[in-house]
Amino acid sequence: MPFDKIYKYTVPISLDFGPGAIEGLAKALPRLGTSRPLFVCDKGIRECGLLDIATQALNSDAAEYSTFDGIASNPREENVLEALGVYQDEACNGIVAIGGGSVIDAAKGVGLLASNQGDLDTFDILDGGAAKITNKPPPLVAVPTTAGTGSEVSRGALIITTREGVTRKMIAASPLLVPQHAILDPSLTLSLPPLLTAGSGMDAICHAIEEYLSPRSHPVVESIALGALERLAQALPRVMKDPANLTGRGQMLMGAMMAGIGFEKGLGVGHSMSHAIGALHDIHHGALNATLLPACFEFNRNEIPEEAATRLCDTIGIERQSQDTPLDSLIAWAKALNEDFTIPQRLRDIGVPGEDREILIELAMADHCHRTNPRRCEKADMEELWERAW
Repeated sequence: MPFDKIYKYTVPISLDFGPGAIEGLAKALPRLGTSRPLFVCDKGIRECGLLDIATQALNSDAAEYSTFDGIASNPREENVLEALGVYQDEACNGIVAIGGGSVIDAAKGVGLLASNQGDLDTFDILDGGAAKITNKPPPLVAVPTTAGTGSEVSRGALIITTREGVTRKMIAASPLLVPQHAILDPSLTLSLPPLLTAGSGMDAICHAIEEYLSPRSHPVVESIALGALERLAQALPRVMKDPANLTGRGQMLMGAMMAGIGFEKGLGVGHSMSHAIGALHDIHHGALNATLLPACFEFNRNEIPEEAATRLCDTIGIERQSQDTPLDSLIAWAKALNEDFTIPQRLRDIGVPGEDREILIELAMADHCHRTNPRRCEKADMEELWERAW
């Protein structure tokens, strides 16, 4: 795909894709009825200058906007409430989220609370919260600066809350939470450090694999997931070797977005465990999923049809040895990627303490993602996954 113009898609939201696409922000906001946006980001985005690039794209010295840069790497309820206070105090009427999935999820939380009565846990999908999201949030423009979560096109937001001494990731999900517009500008991802590039990319790869293997029937998502995986598996190694590869960066953004579309087919047990760990420990979500991936393949061995494993191998481009099963080839490929990208092979090596075993298994069981895992998960099964991965 030549980068000689900005490509415009609706998938299902309006989307601008290509180097320099951020310059379209000035036109997107008025079209959405936003005259005073709140720019939401983290401190790293401000410090590296990406926030300035976004605000300068408004193309007017008289442009009115506010900023909030207090989002944590795993977004917390207090981050959302502080940003909501700025949104309300500054009389904002729209949000621009510039950053990774944590920033975009937090921005969704701000919009949710700005338009609906209740605290975040009121809207947790595990407690029927989707039906309680009845008012449309203010317009949200998502500008991802990592190629990982796909939150720019998804209906969900994961935010850490604490109630009665229990800390976990709540999940709000509704079609009303999908951003109205997304800007995928690969030039904004060029400064992403190698470990974040690898972790984010592996997160997107895990999304695509888990979606494809989910037992839910969804032919549309199956095709999208495989298309995403093909792009990601080819582009991520290239970008890790050549961080300035703009075409590769663009393919990463496109693949991550495509995988984000597929969440409605469901994810798997790896995401249940990584959500649990991320609620208690500040470890990169994508790196956790990468570390868990070989163990998840092994855990699901008897429930992954050989045809499906072969299709994944062919999509990735794995050259299989004649004596290896397709699933063994997938496991070897996942381990090799982690080694190449300096991602630890076991949970203990990435900073997960063994003494948290029981609470993490409990939190993982409470997470919804394992409900669409190929293998049914009871507590004993989750304990088995822990032993394989830790």
